[in-house]
Amino acid sequence: MEWRLLASLDPPEQRLVLGRTHRHRYAKGETLFHEGDLAETIHLIQEGRVVSRRTTPQGDVVTYAVLGPGEAFGEMAMLADDHRRSSTIVAIEPVVTLTLRFDEFRQLCEEYSGVQGLLVRMLAQRVDRLSTHLIDALYLPADRRVLRTLVDLCGQYSDRARSGEVTLPLTQVDVAELSGASRPTTNRYLRRLEEEGLVRLNRGHVTVLDVEALRAVSAR
Repeated sequence: MEWRLLASLDPPEQRLVLGRTHRHRYAKGETLFHEGDLAETIHLIQEGRVVSRRTTPQGDVVTYAVLGPGEAFGEMAMLADDHRRSSTIVAIEPVVTLTLRFDEFRQLCEEYSGVQGLLVRMLAQRVDRLSTHLIDALYLPADRRVLRTLVDLCGQYSDRARSGEVTLPLTQVDVAELSGASRPTTNRYLRRLEEEGLVRLNRGHVTVLDVEALRAVSAR
């Protein structure tokens, strides 16, 4: 297992961090925690993928990120005064995470200088992801955002590619929310891509039929 988050640590420090973790398994569709829950752990994803969801000021729940093996979540609660979760995390396939308690993480930071930068890197990754979403929302038309979302998801699920196809276990509603586009607009654009032979729309998932062709369209 390649832990991108831990890549900057030397092997002994990686073993120290992983040695303090505890393995947890979650079934597809299971909620790992809810927005507003009290928190005491950071999660490292060993297997499977999860979606992050948040409640809007209008009371709607939207999906804003898909996270997979080698990525982490849950660090924001460690920085919050009340240690509350800032989002809801749901497994969209069977998931295995390694959890590290906040107090253990702080102790590692105090004892080992290399570990101190982990939280900074986690936060930097989150800021970079959110900044990209913000720039896209401000300057890209909705159809381009949908296209970019599909390309990014293909990268997330590249381990499942077969003969240029990638099946994304996400609904059209999920794609719309991840793109920051309305559901009708996303549906119309996905239908157009289907007519062009680039995707196939099914109940509960979207299959990209030609990843390279989709990337070429995105690069125009």
